[in-house]
Amino acid sequence: MLSSEEQQLFARLAVFAGGCTLEAAEEVLEAQLDSLQSLVDKSLVRHTAERFWMLETIREYAAEQLEDSGEVNQRRRQHAEWFLALAEDAYPHLRGSPTEWLNRLEPEHDNLRAALDRLEASGETQLALQLAGALYRFWYLRGHFAEVRPRLERLLDLDAHPTAARARR
Repeated sequence: MLSSEEQQLFARLAVFAGGCTLEAAEEVLEAQLDSLQSLVDKSLVRHTAERFWMLETIREYAAEQLEDSGEVNQRRRQHAEWFLALAEDAYPHLRGSPTEWLNRLEPEHDNLRAALDRLEASGETQLALQLAGALYRFWYLRGHFAEVRPRLERLLDLDAHPTAARARR
């Protein structure tokens, strides 16, 4: 049995692919640590290291609940905005000795993919290109570039306008 606040948070957590930090949950979902801990205590959410995450079958059920709540688009948008901001914060640090930022971004790789997918699916190609531009060094340095190259090409084909997002190096 979950309180209405716990039910809401449970559904909202489905927006994260691969889990999240407490900071991300607080910012994107307006989560409270007590409610997160209650979901952990009830074995609906796992907490390891500095991440909260769900088993995939539980996450799929939570995603259905999020769809039914009517706030799925709002939460997906907040998720994409938060990870775009994280990527922008990381961008200037991905030159020279970027190990700290590479290690910070790696656990968020699934969320970064999801944010890119959501921006592309919603037709926000300039924001998707901005996210991709902020992350290209991360992808290259961590060996993910072959995976994202087709995405980048597709995004560039979708929006041929000459913008700063297209030109980023």
